[in-house]
Amino acid sequence: MLRALPLLTCLLPALSSAAEAPSLAGTLQVVNSSPGDQTDPHVSGSLVAYTNESGGSSEIRYHDLTTGADAAIPNDGAFDFVSDVSGETVVFTRVSTSSAIFTFDVSADGPAVELAPQEGSSRRAAVIGGRTVAWQDFGFTGNTLEPEIAVFDLDQRTLTRLTDDHMLDRTPAVSPDGKTVVWAKCDVAGQHCDIWQARWSGDRFNSQALTGSEGEESQPDTNGDIVVYASTRVVNGVSDRDIYWKPVNGGAEQRLELPGLDANPSVSGSLVAFERRDPEKGDFDIVLYDLSTQTLYQLTNSPEDENLNDLSVSDDGTVRVVWTVAEAGDFNVHAFTFKLPRENPCDGVKALGTQPRTAEQVCNQPGATPLLAALEVARTTGQPNAVSLGFYGKGAGVMCVDNGYAGERATSGWVWLDGAEVVDPSSFKPGVSLVARDIRMKGSSWLAALISGSAGSSFRIRVYGEPSQCDVSDVSAADLQGSQVVPGVRVAPVVVDMGGVSALTFGNEDGPGCSTGGSALTAGGLVLLALWLARPRRARVVIARKELRRNGGAL
Repeated sequence: MLRALPLLTCLLPALSSAAEAPSLAGTLQVVNSSPGDQTDPHVSGSLVAYTNESGGSSEIRYHDLTTGADAAIPNDGAFDFVSDVSGETVVFTRVSTSSAIFTFDVSADGPAVELAPQEGSSRRAAVIGGRTVAWQDFGFTGNTLEPEIAVFDLDQRTLTRLTDDHMLDRTPAVSPDGKTVVWAKCDVAGQHCDIWQARWSGDRFNSQALTGSEGEESQPDTNGDIVVYASTRVVNGVSDRDIYWKPVNGGAEQRLELPGLDANPSVSGSLVAFERRDPEKGDFDIVLYDLSTQTLYQLTNSPEDENLNDLSVSDDGTVRVVWTVAEAGDFNVHAFTFKLPRENPCDGVKALGTQPRTAEQVCNQPGATPLLAALEVARTTGQPNAVSLGFYGKGAGVMCVDNGYAGERATSGWVWLDGAEVVDPSSFKPGVSLVARDIRMKGSSWLAALISGSAGSSFRIRVYGEPSQCDVSDVSAADLQGSQVVPGVRVAPVVVDMGGVSALTFGNEDGPGCSTGGSALTAGGLVLLALWLARPRRARVVIARKELRRNGGAL
């Protein structure tokens, strides 16, 4: 059963920080523990869909976490399994004379309906986001080692083939708005797996690889801003499996570095749920990570294995996490429901002295305030120099520009966040060492900077999330609603690289004016960059990506 974990740092001693992290409080529910096996739950809002196997039969059931109502989708003796849900629409695989994909509307009084009927079809692993359904289709090639990924538009009733190669395409997932589809692409032996994504451009899906030869990637999911996945890689000479993520529009890959084995991530909003096997415990538990606050919560701590998780964040902040647990020889479905702490749980709590923290105070004394991104730009000779970086950040934050960080102080420069100018040349003066700004982030964010002026000048940009240095013990118990309290622990992700998918593609990597690791922009590329930055310029610039420097969570 779920139990309070007042000493979570004992389980993860290397991960705790000096400052306290917020706690979660919610309610544990047993969705179904009937005889037989209840497995593979998926959740959207308060609706859970799951597979129920008993006596050689298999059906899809749906359960309302608010009312407790639970019912089966009629199947007339067919074998139904592996469901997904979005809103009030459930999709699943039905095996009778063929293996087909069906959809069922829980709000309508009608039977399940087959999507894109095809005689002798061989389809499975259906997933849904918004009005887009994706599945693994073996019918295009007839080769069981070369399935393809297909998508179906529920409104237009159109079927589109996303992949067409001699690879094994599997485990698709769809963003809540239906505009991003992700999956794993492997060779026919199921090895050398990478994550791919297809994004809707207005008239079609455009596909591209998200990862390369870094490791063995699998089990992707996406919220439309980022893609999360598990990856097995050799790190410091040791093979390890951790959770990674990248923005869909390009930017740094980040890793949640935890001891033990981590797998099967699910993402909704800023939250990522996944299965974790701590080396000290030996069994799998369900863990939750908040990207916006860099806080880790261990939701279960039982001697049984918990796996096959999913989660959903509603507009009102209600979070529901579901999973399968092995109990007494059977598999059952459990759920945990809670509300996210309000955006600033420390309103009224003075972090420094008697005044609320200003942007300058955060920059000078960040403490436990989560660092989301860091970027340096140095002036060489010739054309102006520029750098850019994609990162994840949502809500209020602080931008710090350290002028003269690795050289002389800059006398001319610009900084943009998501195309909006935050710092202009008037802020870069010989006597100014710090420029601090309050900012708002939208989720998948893009940071860009340009420096001109004297060679040898430089500045660094730091972006912090919601300030978190406060006395959380002063927060009223009324802020934690629920019977189960789960404490959090701060865990900063590790930035792996600044590469990946780019929203803009430039050529002439060895052209004039390039610095190490950079590329000169063609005139056409410059026009795209200028439009994107909303500041027209004629000069070519140098794009360079620098690795985030990390030293105990601060720079």
